[in-house]
Amino acid sequence: MAYHVFELNPFQQLTYLNSHADYREAKQFLRECRTSPDLVKGTTYRMMFANNPQHAEKLLREKREPRPMGEHD
Repeated sequence: MAYHVFELNPFQQLTYLNSHADYREAKQFLRECRTSPDLVKGTTYRMMFANNPQHAEKLLREKREPRPMGEHD
């Protein structure tokens, strides 16, 4: 399993960028993307741990239930 990095544009379209076996490498790449000077407004970057990029994309598109009221971290 690897860490897969995606770009999410303002129109909610995912674009696969790359994969990293090591979390620290993936996190560093994500930081570089987020601080890029040519970053388009509204673009975000996401990382997902999954078997392959297709599974990671499926997990990112999954609708999640809101946390119950009163639940604390």
